[in-house]
Amino acid sequence: MAKAEASDRPPSLLREELRRAWRELRGADLSPARAAAAVALGLFIGSQPIFGCHTPLVLTICVLLQLDALLAWVASNISNPFFAPFLVTAEVQLGGYLHTGEVIVFSPELARETGISGFALYALSGAPIIGLGLAIAGALFVFGFVVVKRRLSPAKQRVPYRLPENAPRWWQAVERVASRFAPFSERSTPAERTRFHYVRMKLMGDPVTKLIADLAGDGHQSLGALLDIGTGRGQLPIMLIELGRATEAHSLDWDEDKIESARAAAAVAPPLDATFEVGDATTADLSSADTVLLIDVIHYLTVPEQDDLLARAAIAVRPGGRLIVREADTERGWRSWVTLAEELLFTAIRFNRGKRVRFRPACEIVDQLEAAGLACEVRPAWGKTPFSNVLILGRRPGASHPVGPE
Repeated sequence: MAKAEASDRPPSLLREELRRAWRELRGADLSPARAAAAVALGLFIGSQPIFGCHTPLVLTICVLLQLDALLAWVASNISNPFFAPFLVTAEVQLGGYLHTGEVIVFSPELARETGISGFALYALSGAPIIGLGLAIAGALFVFGFVVVKRRLSPAKQRVPYRLPENAPRWWQAVERVASRFAPFSERSTPAERTRFHYVRMKLMGDPVTKLIADLAGDGHQSLGALLDIGTGRGQLPIMLIELGRATEAHSLDWDEDKIESARAAAAVAPPLDATFEVGDATTADLSSADTVLLIDVIHYLTVPEQDDLLARAAIAVRPGGRLIVREADTERGWRSWVTLAEELLFTAIRFNRGKRVRFRPACEIVDQLEAAGLACEVRPAWGKTPFSNVLILGRRPGASHPVGPE
């Protein structure tokens, strides 16, 4: 009885993320060639005199190439404190011979003459050659070892990570949406795996997705037909349709590449009732909808542009519908300063491609929407983040659209 109750209990998100990370760090099936490649990579990187960088390099390359990161990491520890002095000495000796044509005999006079920079140059010159030699020797040994081991006992096939059957519906929907943007399997390319995880972590990590989905939870009014202004890659409207929280969606964004990505994701079988168009929010004609979304959009506009877009978005809301705005409130103390600093940084390095950052108090946005005939409320939307994000919900009086499915 106790076991049955435990199996019905939802799994821990942290535990599942650790299981997924561990499975991906171990890579694809450990064939002789893959085992040899992992060891060769670890030995080569571990032999380089770039202390402190070995582990990040090994993990990054192994994840991209789907090699066994644990095996490579163990091999990279050839530069451990016991073996490193002999390894570095050999690298300096070889590098010195390449530069001078003579075997180096260490002495105080040579140390003064060569200096730290000279020894560093020798080590950096000799390390790739010694690393390559160790990599080849290690790869040949491991290849042979795995071949013999497989002949003596059949290898266990590594099973790809899968969500538990009792995972919450929310997690399952996130997995389906991320798979629409990039297939995830043993054969996935590094770009596909990166895109899959980007969408998945964006949906799981950003509180706004679940907050909006919960506005149309079971037994509550559906979000109906969506209009998402500044949709980006479109993962939010696609997620809401996948969850059954919205019936259809029309979205726009000025970034053509992101719109193409959204279109491709919506077209994956089974296709969704979602359309995406390239358009500038400041000039595009806005079609009417039951729910209009303005998520992290208006702070990239000037104040007159913000007011104009808010007015046009309010007009697009059908009777009984809602306008949902997610913005950072400038009157939330330290949270507001953290949010501004983060936006300025990411805009400066072009991670966010807006022209400017112009936040304003949430009460000013509320005034604009109420002047357009919407009844408003403001809800905190920062979740467990340090930011000052709020949801501004503006409802237009009138007949409501139908209740969504349970």
